[in-house]
Amino acid sequence: MSSSKIKIILIALCLVIIVTVAGIFIKNRLFGQDPQKLIASIQRNVALSIGDVHQVSTRNGVKEWVLDAKSAHVVDESKQLMLEDVRVVYFLNDGREIHLTAGKGILKTETNDIDVTDHVVISYENYTLKTEHITYSHSQRVLTSPAPVRIAGTTMDLTADSMKYDLSTNQTRFGKNVEVLMRERSL
Repeated sequence: MSSSKIKIILIALCLVIIVTVAGIFIKNRLFGQDPQKLIASIQRNVALSIGDVHQVSTRNGVKEWVLDAKSAHVVDESKQLMLEDVRVVYFLNDGREIHLTAGKGILKTETNDIDVTDHVVISYENYTLKTEHITYSHSQRVLTSPAPVRIAGTTMDLTADSMKYDLSTNQTRFGKNVEVLMRERSL
């Protein structure tokens, strides 16, 4: 075999190796370790993605709520932030706080209304509420769950098909199939 043929074979072999290594590198850079996670995070019509979101809402100089999320996708047409790993602290008039966590949420940027889903948990004093869906109406300062709720506390457990909680008046209304289990507090 002539030396020119050997050179051509070696050059071709080097090119194949370079293209293969470059392909593997590009694939790993683009798709990371979990391609399903990447595909799930890509949203249609997303104009911008943001990590570690922090937003504070005030009215007349009074802080009403603070929202934190692991990530957000800005959707221009609908004026919404699509959130992941959501945490919200609502501030009551008397200084107490309500803590909410959820897997996913939507913040409507024009109204500051919040809609959360996916393992929603609300903690308030000695009570913990669990549900799959909560909406917050910013103009009314009302939390509403159209889904069944379960509240566990030190002295009682409550289940209901729906709930509406007014943050301004600190009043809660439960709808349909309300069941309460009362316990004596041990001393």
